[in-house]
Amino acid sequence: MFASLFNPEAPFWRRVASLADVLGLSVLWVILSLPVVTCGAATAALYDASVRYVRPASPGGFVRFWSTFRREVKGALLPSLLSALILLVLTAVLRFFAAAVLNELAGAVLVLTAFFLVSLLPLGGICWTFPALSRFDATPLGALKVGMQLALAYLPRTLAAAALLLVSAVLSALFWFPLLLCPCLTAVGWSFLMEPVFRKYTPAPDSSGGPEEENDL
Repeated sequence: MFASLFNPEAPFWRRVASLADVLGLSVLWVILSLPVVTCGAATAALYDASVRYVRPASPGGFVRFWSTFRREVKGALLPSLLSALILLVLTAVLRFFAAAVLNELAGAVLVLTAFFLVSLLPLGGICWTFPALSRFDATPLGALKVGMQLALAYLPRTLAAAALLLVSAVLSALFWFPLLLCPCLTAVGWSFLMEPVFRKYTPAPDSSGGPEEENDL
């Protein structure tokens, strides 16, 4: 019993290490996302580390995060700016319609509901863009194109991914402490939705046992 308690490979300690990874990677994502232009690279790195190390509870997530972040920071620059612009426009329009609802304008609730449903598609496209960037070789504009194509092709998964993002954003806006966990947990949630799709476009690994490479999409 005591031997297993002090064994770093014991289930208890692996869960503790996994929770530490979730906390550390979430904080790292928040810090690196503050400049906005690096938010896309940070999201790609967070998704990549979450899939490969957080989900299987394996060590090495922080090394993988930094490796992916450095690799994608230039390529994710334009998608980050365009995504930020899309989110800014969606937020501004949403606030306008919300104000109309508060002022009890006729039909405002219906219009707000319709806009909210429509906005889930571009939001879902953003959700797909940066995980896809971490998995495949793509130009900056190509990454956005792939994200939107996947959002349309796998609409139920897209809506679920957008809903996860919205829940995390609302919780983080209302309380500060979800920021310590929500970014990484959201990436893990996305991985259950997106990895089955990505595997369709990923060649089977060869028998040489070499490192897994990015693929063109």
